[in-house]
Amino acid sequence: CTAAIAATLVTPQALAASTSTSASTGVEKNKNLRGGDYVAASANKQHHRALQEEDVFTFLVADVQYEDGVTASSRNRNLQGQGNSQGRGNGRGNSPNKPERTINVQDAHGLIYEIEEGSGDTAGVKSGAKVILPSQAFRNTNGKINLGGGSLKSKKPKKNQKRDLLQEDDSATDLRRHLATTGPKTVVAVRVVAANNAAYNKANEAGLSDDVFGTNGDAFNLKTGYEQCSHGQLTINPGGSDYGINNGVTTITVDTAASSGNDEAMRNAVTAQINAQFGVSNPTEIADYWMYCLPPNVMNGIAYAFINSWQSVYSNEWCNYPSAQIHEVGHNFGYGHSNEGSQDYGDQSGMMGYSYSQDEGPVMCFNAAKTWQTGWMNNGKQVNMNIGGSGATDNCLITDITGQADYVAVDTTQIILVKMNRPASSTDLYLMYNKKTGVNSGTVEGGNTVMIVEAGGEGTSYSESNLKAKLGAGASQTFTNYLGDGRDLVITVQSITNGKASVKIEFGGLCTTNPPTPAPTPAPVPPTSPPTSNPTNPPVSKYVCTKWEPAGSTICAEGALADNKCSSEGVNSGCGNGGKVCWWNSQCEAGPPSPPTPTPPPPPPPTPTPPTPTPPP
Repeated sequence: CTAAIAATLVTPQALAASTSTSASTGVEKNKNLRGGDYVAASANKQHHRALQEEDVFTFLVADVQYEDGVTASSRNRNLQGQGNSQGRGNGRGNSPNKPERTINVQDAHGLIYEIEEGSGDTAGVKSGAKVILPSQAFRNTNGKINLGGGSLKSKKPKKNQKRDLLQEDDSATDLRRHLATTGPKTVVAVRVVAANNAAYNKANEAGLSDDVFGTNGDAFNLKTGYEQCSHGQLTINPGGSDYGINNGVTTITVDTAASSGNDEAMRNAVTAQINAQFGVSNPTEIADYWMYCLPPNVMNGIAYAFINSWQSVYSNEWCNYPSAQIHEVGHNFGYGHSNEGSQDYGDQSGMMGYSYSQDEGPVMCFNAAKTWQTGWMNNGKQVNMNIGGSGATDNCLITDITGQADYVAVDTTQIILVKMNRPASSTDLYLMYNKKTGVNSGTVEGGNTVMIVEAGGEGTSYSESNLKAKLGAGASQTFTNYLGDGRDLVITVQSITNGKASVKIEFGGLCTTNPPTPAPTPAPVPPTSPPTSNPTNPPVSKYVCTKWEPAGSTICAEGALADNKCSSEGVNSGCGNGGKVCWWNSQCEAGPPSPPTPTPPPPPPPTPTPPTPTPPP
């Protein structure tokens, strides 16, 4: 697909058609890009059109996706899933080169023009930035914009002026506003009929509606895919009913030639005809998002969409395949591609990787970075570890991870998603358990493993992601020098049981150095009855906590019964500080030593009674 990073949100007041089409005369009228009157031009010849210096444009970069088995240099694209393609759309086919890249600008009406390569300086301009074209720029006879040797200039927002999303808003703020991937969204799919009856021919209006919205029982499509993966937080509805569009599909006829590489002219002609036919200034007055289904062999790829915008474009049958629909509308929502190593689109665990020429699958959602960006788990089911911080879970997290298919809204104990934030870095790590069941039963890669991906954008804005690890039970992955201070981040999958993955995420060994949980206090021992002077109980053990082994008699004399320091006979467990251990003697008398109970003194002898004297005889 083409990933065109657009910062401009096209609002209902924004898009005005700059091209109108007359079916009867075959003459295309092209609006002067300076804002003047329409200038008639032959269908085969276009006048040079100057551009006003003060016109504000949005700078865009596009990467084109082709089907597997087709080199990026080929212009005769195989779009039928034949050969060794296996029906899979990717970024570069069998070519070792990166996807074909173009640079473009978008005007205030939402029309996008490619900048002619080598015609001027675009270095250092970030895709999505507001720019002003140099005064000498003009639109060439081939439809591209020639910078006339000049340079693009960044356009800064005006101060003390209420923001206008089309004219003054910055790309980051605008993108966040458009990334509200919750609530109801409306979509219209367009069957395009071009000159000489060259037409999208995969399905009639009813069939296309079923493949996009399931209006006649289709099980898996754009609507059901997003609603399942969002667990009902995002709904996709057929748009345009107030304008007479039935079940979210309409047919638009234009006079544009269905020739290879003519998709830019065709999509702008379709937009103009929508505006004219339905009496609107731009299609977003009718629906939030639009899918243009072009005739075969018009575009040099299988599909593309503009990031943070309203339009996606498909080559014929790819308009009907759910993986292409969800992928391209995902670009409209601001999601970047999911890559693996050097392979663009190579992360096949979710919908922002390859697209597949399948009508009912593969049934899967998104990887961890994209899921964080959706905000669907931002209800207590995700953990943001601020690595290196001082929070309770910043450097050590041991927890069970639930697969997203087992999402339960009311279960406040579920953790589905973890972000390992690097405060001073442009990228972070994201972790999920890719459980292969339910709404994720068709995941193509890494099923039932813990998957770790890296992405930028802080999880809130456009960024491509890269798959870093797939971990099964007992496996671990070390990210060395994670913060650049020599300390490592280690992720271990301790087990995968009962449909959950138990993971340990540890930074700098801090899980083991955290204070241990104190042992529970044993139940109090009832006091021993005072010993008698002649005890009859058998000998008992006594304990003492000291570094060196004392004499047994010392233990008996000075030790104590289980005093919460030493409590296990025969085990020299640690106690106290400084390497002390427990020592015991099991031959001590029962009870603590105590003086014998004193024997009461015998009663004093009675006072002798003097004998009664005997009288003399």
